[in-house]
Amino acid sequence: MKTQQANKSEILANIKNLMKKTEIECSEEQYDKLATLVELLAKWNNVLNLTAIREIDKMVVLHILDSAVVSPLISDKGKNIADVGTGAGFPGLVLAILNPQKHFTLIDSVAKKLSFVRTAMVSLGLKNVTIINDRCENIKVEHKFDCILSRAFAPLCKIIEWCENLIDDNGLFVAMKANLEEGELNELPENAEILENIPLSVPGLDAKRQAVVMRIKK
Repeated sequence: MKTQQANKSEILANIKNLMKKTEIECSEEQYDKLATLVELLAKWNNVLNLTAIREIDKMVVLHILDSAVVSPLISDKGKNIADVGTGAGFPGLVLAILNPQKHFTLIDSVAKKLSFVRTAMVSLGLKNVTIINDRCENIKVEHKFDCILSRAFAPLCKIIEWCENLIDDNGLFVAMKANLEEGELNELPENAEILENIPLSVPGLDAKRQAVVMRIKK
């Protein structure tokens, strides 16, 4: 099934309407970039099958808004942020648009998805994004990250295991989750702890979302 045809003015109006139901401040330029991102995703999805979501309205809610709602949580989490398992660039691209003062490293092992991310970076003029095409457990970085983000990526214990060598001593993990089972919380390794489990409200989405903030114990 082909992705629905994109109409930028309708996308823009939809994003504005939903974003105004959040506490996120967004300039006209940022709104325009978010709408362009949806346009690009719809276009490339027909070629690369980047996401199973085909309806434009659902892309706005499930990719743009679902990514954007974590933006206030990272405001005080440092400037060097990694998005592990970014896929087609979510939440990393959205957060890079909303937080131009921070730098985002988008990590994924699937090259075709990162080819879309690279195209989006150029089209949107994003200078605060770097791409790494590899599995996070294989990566070595010169400067460790202040914050490691993930969205529907892996169990919490695996996020810690795979990314422990990438996080700064004072860094934090922010794992965005849809359906978090009690067992997953209990399987956290002994060297890690949960600081907060924050409910996330996504306008237009009647489903549970939360962000689990974790750190490595010192």
